Amino acid sequence: MKRFFLSVAVALSTTSCTNTMAALWEDTKAGMYSLKTMATKTKSPIYTQEDFFADEERDFIPLNDKDVSTQLVDCAIPQPRDVPGAVGSKIPGIEAFRTPTKNELQIFSKLYFLTDQHVFKDKEGSAAIHRIANYLKKHPNVYIFIEGHADERASEAYNLALSTRRSNYVRHALIKSGVNKEQLYTASYGKERPDALGHGEKFWSKNRRVAFKLYEKKEPRTSA
Repeated sequence: MKRFFLSVAVALSTTSCTNTMAALWEDTKAGMYSLKTMATKTKSPIYTQEDFFADEERDFIPLNDKDVSTQLVDCAIPQPRDVPGAVGSKIPGIEAFRTPTKNELQIFSKLYFLTDQHVFKDKEGSAAIHRIANYLKKHPNVYIFIEGHADERASEAYNLALSTRRSNYVRHALIKSGVNKEQLYTASYGKERPDALGHGEKFWSKNRRVAFKLYEKKEPRTSA
């Protein structure tokens, strides 16, 4: 069964929580909200703990033992006050957020991760966070969705959790760099939206990523 869920504005704190599936659910559900408040095309959203753990896939590709490392699930920081697409919200749903233009991709480039990892291991990732943070601090009317993705291996629930950690990690890194948390939302898709269709590391490496969607809030014009 194909599912994905959107976890909005869940960020990582510096304090780590116990890496259990129960703890993961408690951290994850804090950032999820009903699709009634956000327009998406998901077929079967996850609302409950039973949904989160249900229907383990039979056709998933298992990770090798050497690919799996110990992961810590970090605690969430507060969500933005404005929920995209909610009644009375000043921010529209995710469908109004757009893909960065060619020029904007020099700042909002896709960020890639190693297998089973949600933390950057190189200077390139840190430099990208620095560029994005500088831009957002100069443009407080720009809001972004940080979209987490995973490759096709492992179970659906595992990949959803991993892609959530990736998007949350990027959000937390931007907040630590001085970005207003009210500008940052997260979405997690697991393996549902691959960039590269195929099997093997050449394809998987392009799907373990975080991508960005932007929305620029227009300031009301003042009368002369």
